[in-house]
Amino acid sequence: MPARRDRTHQDDATPPPPPPAPQLTPYERASVDMLAGITRLLKRQSERPEKSHEEDVAERFRKQGPK
Repeated sequence: MPARRDRTHQDDATPPPPPPAPQLTPYERASVDMLAGITRLLKRQSERPEKSHEEDVAERFRKQGPK
């Protein structure tokens, strides 16, 4: 005999609420912040395709001239 369902529960079509986000350790929080900063930097660089870092360093080195 099939088990009877309690009709007070939600309908099967409605997903259960997501579990609460886990608390991050200070190390994990710092890692997330660092990755977010790197992502912003890379996004900014890809939005304005200027000189590469290597080209920029080479140009600054040439401007310094011989020592």
